[in-house]
Amino acid sequence: MLVGFWHNENWTRNQKLLYKIYDLTMHVFGITYISLSAVGIYRSRHDLTAALAGVDKALVAYNFMFKIIVFHFRKDQLKKLVKEMIASGDVVPENHKILMAKLSVATTITSTIIVVIFTGSSMMVGDLPARVWLPFDISKSFMHLLAGVQFCLVIFAIPVCYRGLALQCFVSTLIFYLRDQLIDLQDKFKELENFQNVETELRRNFKKIVKKHIRLIRYSKEMDYLLREYFLIQNVAFTTEVCMNAVILTLIGFSQKTLAINFIAFLITALIHAFVYCYLGDEIIEQSEGISFAAYNTSWTSWPIDMQKNLLTVIIAAQSHLKLTAGGMAVMSLETYAQTLYNGYSIFAVLADAVH
Repeated sequence: MLVGFWHNENWTRNQKLLYKIYDLTMHVFGITYISLSAVGIYRSRHDLTAALAGVDKALVAYNFMFKIIVFHFRKDQLKKLVKEMIASGDVVPENHKILMAKLSVATTITSTIIVVIFTGSSMMVGDLPARVWLPFDISKSFMHLLAGVQFCLVIFAIPVCYRGLALQCFVSTLIFYLRDQLIDLQDKFKELENFQNVETELRRNFKKIVKKHIRLIRYSKEMDYLLREYFLIQNVAFTTEVCMNAVILTLIGFSQKTLAINFIAFLITALIHAFVYCYLGDEIIEQSEGISFAAYNTSWTSWPIDMQKNLLTVIIAAQSHLKLTAGGMAVMSLETYAQTLYNGYSIFAVLADAVH
C-alpha cells in the first residue's frame, strides 16, 4: 500500500481516488527518472568510462521500473490470486512468515546503505550519484549540487527503488508460499499412514490431498503466466549487470578504489537477488517432484483398487514438475543462474576485445 501496489478495500471512494493519483504520480516520477538518466548517459557518450558507469548505475532503475510497469498491467490478476490463496485456508508456518519479513527488511536496509554510499561518495567529488540530466548546472555551487541530489532521490527512492524492492519481496513471498504448500502436501501423504485401518477417513483425506494438489498446480501455472515477463526482465538485467560491472572494473581497475568498491557492492547485490529467485524456482521444481515420491511411498498396496488408480494419476501428474519461467524460454533454476553468469561473462569477453 505504501509504495503504490493497491489500496485498502474498505476505503471510501475519495480515498481510493487520492490513492490512484498517488499511484500515477509514482509512475510519472519513475518514468521521469529513467528518461532523464537516458539523456544524461547520452550526453556523456564521448567519455566511454563515464557512459558505461552511467549505464551500469541506471540499469538498476531500468530493471526495477520495467518490472513495476509489468506488475501494473498484471496487478488485478495477481491481487485476485493472492485473495484466493488467503481464502484457501492454507497454513503458512509462523517461522517462515518471520523469515520472509526479516529478508525483506534486510534487503531494503542493504540496498539503502548502498544508495547512501553511492550518493555520499559522489557528493564528495562534486557529482550526482547517477548520470541524470538537470536543467541547472550542479557545478556552480554546493547548493546546486544538493538540490540536484535531492531531486534525484525524490524521483528515485520511493517511485523506483523501494517500490522495486517491495515488488521483489512480494514475488519471493508468493514463490515461498507455493514451496511451503508443496512440502505440506508431501507431509499429508505421510499422514495417510494413520488412517490405514479406517477406509472412510483414508478416502476423505486422500480426496483433500488430490484437491489441494490440483489447486497448487493451477496456482503454479497462473504464477508462471503472470510473472514470466517479470522474470525475463530480471534475467536480462542480471546478465547485463554482470557484463557491465566486469567491463567497468576492467577499465578503471583499482585506481579508483571508492568507485570500484561501489560497483562490486552493486554486483554482489545483483548476484544475491538473482540467486534468490533461481533458488526458489529450483525449490518449486524439487518439491513438486517430491510429491510423486511421497505418493509412491504410501502403503498403497493395501488400498482399494479405485484409490490405487487415482494415486497412479497423482504420481503421473506430479512427474510433470511445476516450474516458473522467464518469458517462457528459460526455467528459473540454479542451472539457469549458472547459465546467466556464463552468458554475462561471454558478452563481457566480446566487449573487452572490442574496447581494447
